Amino acid sequence: MIKIELNDEECPQAIRDFVRNNPDIEIYDYVKRGLNGEVYFGKRIKMGDDVVLKFYWAQKDFDESEEAITLRNIDHSNVLKIWDLKFVPKNFAYFLSPKISGGDLQSFIDSNHISSKEALEIVAGILMGLTELHSKHKLVHRDLKPGNILFDLETKMPIIADLGAVKKVYDTKESVTASKATFYYLPPESVMNDEYYFQSDIYQVGIILFQLLGGKFHLDNPIAWCNSKEKNELEKIKNPQEKIARFDDIITEKIKKGKLIDTNTLPSHIDSSIKKVINRATNFHYEKRYSNTALFLKDIHNLLRAQPDFKILENGELLISHTSGKKFKIFTEAKKKILLEKCVDGKTWRKINKHNGDFAKALEIAKNG
Repeated sequence: MIKIELNDEECPQAIRDFVRNNPDIEIYDYVKRGLNGEVYFGKRIKMGDDVVLKFYWAQKDFDESEEAITLRNIDHSNVLKIWDLKFVPKNFAYFLSPKISGGDLQSFIDSNHISSKEALEIVAGILMGLTELHSKHKLVHRDLKPGNILFDLETKMPIIADLGAVKKVYDTKESVTASKATFYYLPPESVMNDEYYFQSDIYQVGIILFQLLGGKFHLDNPIAWCNSKEKNELEKIKNPQEKIARFDDIITEKIKKGKLIDTNTLPSHIDSSIKKVINRATNFHYEKRYSNTALFLKDIHNLLRAQPDFKILENGELLISHTSGKKFKIFTEAKKKILLEKCVDGKTWRKINKHNGDFAKALEIAKNG
């Protein structure tokens, strides 16, 4: 049921008809997601709750496939619940799920300063959901990225969504074909051999952790991945399609060489132990990554216990908070001098001068508390 103009003329007619003939849901919004499917938002008339209707390209009778049957049975707080799943002829799968008020994790990243503890806790939640998919249901997601992770603002809980690309994998050494939906997150084995393993999902979670901690991942300005020589080469290509094709080749080569992410671009306060975890999760060779989500999750929990919380504030100050209640701030004054302050009674900040203006020394003092 539709009461407003949705501007969904570019949506396939089969989907438009399906939505308009649904007597149980009042549709109030439409979002085109390109390769990630078609999305409508609505309200169930009898229940009164907000829902999301998502449509993906699918094989005939997808709703009778093993993946679809498995998805219906998943009930985990870190995986989006599928309330209904149907095949819409000729080529679409229909998913009905609850609407999560916080939106997706990419939007949260774009509009918030995330602390190191928050980043690690979010990834821990994603890994718990991924453990459900991998260990219990033998499913790989194949398209993990912040845009496909919902984030409940009230509970601060990440929820794995966009389950239209999941595939059944029966053995840890077995692979399936890769999903082509999100190019930049594809692991090397997918780009080179069209292979996707359980460890390929782990690679994508490693990139998510890298992004959450402030690493340079140029989604908004992909040309920034190119060096000067590559930029000059692209500038000389006048045909738009040829330029796009050449750019894709450049990015493909960087993925093949394991150079799309660089932990050296993380903020200077990020500890080497965190970089080690990211580098292991995103190792070029899938066999050298974490062999399962439990091992990855164990290291995330170890980091949460071992380190204080780091957060870059709106004014650029670095706040370091210990579980004991101790707090420190590192910032640069007008003359570019590094200053370190400690909160002594919960409200009064006092300067500490033992660092002699050296950021690394100030950071060491703040870390040790």
